[in-house]
Amino acid sequence: LTLLVSSCVGPQDLFCRMRRRGNQSDGLGAVENQLGNEKENSESGGPAEETLSSGASRPKMTRRRTRAVTFSESAANVSVKMSRSSASRTRASSAIDGVINNFEGAPDENEMELWMQEFEGKCVRELEREMALEFQPGYSRTTKFAFMDISPFIRSAIDAILRDSFTKCFESKERERWDNTFYLFPVYWIGLFLRYFVLFPCRLVIVILGLMTTVGMVSLAAVLSGPWKLWLQEKAVSLVNMMFLFSWCAVIVEKGDIPPREPGQIYVANHSSVVDICFLLKRQKYSITGQKHTGVIGFFQNNILNPLGCLWFNRMEQKDRELVSLRIKEHSMDLTKPPLLVFPEGTCVNNEYVVMFKRGAFELGKSIVPVAIKYNKVFVDPYWNSRETSFVGHLFRLMTTWAVVCEITYLDPQYRRKGETSIAFATRVKELIADAAGLKPVPWDGLLKYRTPRPEIKQRRCQIYLNMVRQRFGRGAPPPSTSPESPPESPTTPPH
Repeated sequence: LTLLVSSCVGPQDLFCRMRRRGNQSDGLGAVENQLGNEKENSESGGPAEETLSSGASRPKMTRRRTRAVTFSESAANVSVKMSRSSASRTRASSAIDGVINNFEGAPDENEMELWMQEFEGKCVRELEREMALEFQPGYSRTTKFAFMDISPFIRSAIDAILRDSFTKCFESKERERWDNTFYLFPVYWIGLFLRYFVLFPCRLVIVILGLMTTVGMVSLAAVLSGPWKLWLQEKAVSLVNMMFLFSWCAVIVEKGDIPPREPGQIYVANHSSVVDICFLLKRQKYSITGQKHTGVIGFFQNNILNPLGCLWFNRMEQKDRELVSLRIKEHSMDLTKPPLLVFPEGTCVNNEYVVMFKRGAFELGKSIVPVAIKYNKVFVDPYWNSRETSFVGHLFRLMTTWAVVCEITYLDPQYRRKGETSIAFATRVKELIADAAGLKPVPWDGLLKYRTPRPEIKQRRCQIYLNMVRQRFGRGAPPPSTSPESPPESPTTPPH
């Protein structure tokens, strides 16, 4: 990977050009005659290893394997030549065109895989030879840049990409189309027609009628008082909830029993979408604690869900967070109100991972009831990425699928152990939910996706590289002890 980053031509580029120029060939012998018999001379004047172009030195192999070896060796030779000096790039590019033009036929998928393997093997050998030159005493380290000058930073960058477990928590996997055969093609498009032009209009009518009825009930409850007002508001909540579940053809599988109510009891659940609330409200009513929204979600929060005693706040405001903490403690002790439901992740996650739980509810509640939510994504992925899709677009996607399948598991109440901190308590409950739903627990704070890295972090990395270059050319002090592979701004465990 590091050599491909430093090279000007990669294997994928070569293979794409091969596909465009395939079928212009004089056969395998033309390739071997053009580049396969060349010897590369190192910068110190010593001969490099000779490419395996002669039939005597090549082991017996199939014609496909021979094509792969020959082309990969030729392409790797050209790629390394282009990375050495700008003067030879024109000649190397012409040589690549010759390799492509004279190769026999366009590559298939098996040849692509073989070419990649052979190309990478050749690149590794070339990289070892280049690095050996840099360590020779005669190599001028004060006048030339070397591969070792950038390799620590390339390594740390590639390592960060490969080990990135934060971005994966908020990525939704695209569904692959399966209409790739002649007998599945009509089935796919018939199903598409039924979902968008039969099911969706029927579901849209249900939503419109349900919303009209709900608005009428809420308006009537506004002029009433006493028990009739409360009864009408609760019926409006149940109606709008069932309306959405019908419009998605929701299939709910429930496991476990709901524990008896007790003072200080708080329900906590993992969070993938706003629709999590609809699936949980089918079993019993909850007072929901969450982020205050505007628009369509704000309308439902202010006019439909408020009669349940929900607690809405702005997580970016310190005063709001302090005030809602007091209200959570008071609400959890009042048995006349519905039990509290908290999503301690603080944001929507793709239902493949569970990110860090905020410790607020675990400091206030005496009894924590974990609820694990797992979606079956065979028909649709209910994860809502608010940065890419609006809430209306999210509802449209759910209403145009066959069904939304959800499995809800109610776990036994958990209590804070003696000497256990709120952070350790939250982590223990998170792991219980992850294990019950088959999700992967990660230590990241989900709110980091709304923030951008500070400019000081980038400047610190630039300063490290500047000090290294100054030391190489004898114009500065030694670089700081900070290593590019382990910068101080990337702690092993993120702060809570």
